[in-house]
Amino acid sequence: MNNNELDELLRQISNIIMNKPIVEKIETDCDKFNNIQEAIMYLSNNLLETNEFLKQLSMGNLDTKVPGRHNFMSSSLKGLHADLNHLTWQANQVASGDYSQKVRFLGDLSVSFNQMIIQLSERETRLKEQSNMLNEVNTFMMSIMDGLNDWIIVTNRDDGEIIYANKAANKLFFSDITKKNKHIDISELMVRLKEDLSNNGRENLFDDNYLIGNKVFKVRTFSIRWDESLAYVHYIVDVTCETINLEKMEKLAYKDELTNLYNRRYCLNKIDGLLENNDALTFCMIDIDGLKFANDNYGHAAGDQYLKMVAQEMTKNTRDTDIVCRFGGDEFAIVFTSCSEEIVVEKMENLNKLLKEKESNYLMSVSYGIVYVQSESDLTSKSILEQADEKMYVQKKVKKSIRMIV
Repeated sequence: MNNNELDELLRQISNIIMNKPIVEKIETDCDKFNNIQEAIMYLSNNLLETNEFLKQLSMGNLDTKVPGRHNFMSSSLKGLHADLNHLTWQANQVASGDYSQKVRFLGDLSVSFNQMIIQLSERETRLKEQSNMLNEVNTFMMSIMDGLNDWIIVTNRDDGEIIYANKAANKLFFSDITKKNKHIDISELMVRLKEDLSNNGRENLFDDNYLIGNKVFKVRTFSIRWDESLAYVHYIVDVTCETINLEKMEKLAYKDELTNLYNRRYCLNKIDGLLENNDALTFCMIDIDGLKFANDNYGHAAGDQYLKMVAQEMTKNTRDTDIVCRFGGDEFAIVFTSCSEEIVVEKMENLNKLLKEKESNYLMSVSYGIVYVQSESDLTSKSILEQADEKMYVQKKVKKSIRMIV
């Protein structure tokens, strides 16, 4: 073996150390050189293949090509590759819910992995118990809802689709019989609910009344999760009768029973509302002349007839926008909107003229006091009544004086 051949072997060994391939093989007549060179080439190829295999494993690529049996250097890496493949399979089994897997070949990592599996198993057991409890609660709640006479409807928050209705709602809104009931249209109610929820951005509990046909429904809506989806629960009650009764009660609260006119409370509320809106108004306080005389001489039935006669004539002599009220006893009041004081005086004089023309055993007339209130006035309803009452009293006093002179 000459020096050149020895230098070539040293260069090839240097390439092996630097993990470089040996690309050139020198042919010589020296058998010893050729044998050594073959051994170096074998070593170089095995080392390159092992290093590439190790590189792929470090990158997590378990599908890489595995070195063959000829490569004595990669036997431990092939064992590690097999362990990693098995560990991957075990991890997939755990992810699928198989917590019986145990790892025994990775030292401290095995301890951590096995502990993690135990914790996952315990956690899933707790979740299953909670899920079973929740299902039992849901079943219980649905049985309660199905037993209610009121109606419960659940809609999907995204598209408003009905995803649940209790038995009462199904019977009323969705059966074939009630589909023919034209005065109840659940689709209209659902559309209006969806519009209110989307337009107003409501997500919390709220109450609303909805008039559908000749029915009034009170709807309470709130957000929940239903089968892992965001939803709205609508608790629906038919309050038609309650609404009618409330209207009747309000009518009784604001109406005079004898004359069917509005009462003092209603009148003051309307005046306060007009003042709050800075609207102009003309207020007229009215007192019936000679009511006591009619009661004393012809009986209270005649007095009641006198009161009803005045109420009818005042109603005829006013507009729908005017508010005619009985304050009580022989006192009445009218709230005129968009009406001058001069026109109100004409109306009152015309009222007296009509009353005098009525056939009666006694003279019928009224005394009145008028107060005009400009828009944005700082007057109160109390001060308006006091001014009108004072003017009416002056007029009534003048009338008495005239009668005494006559």
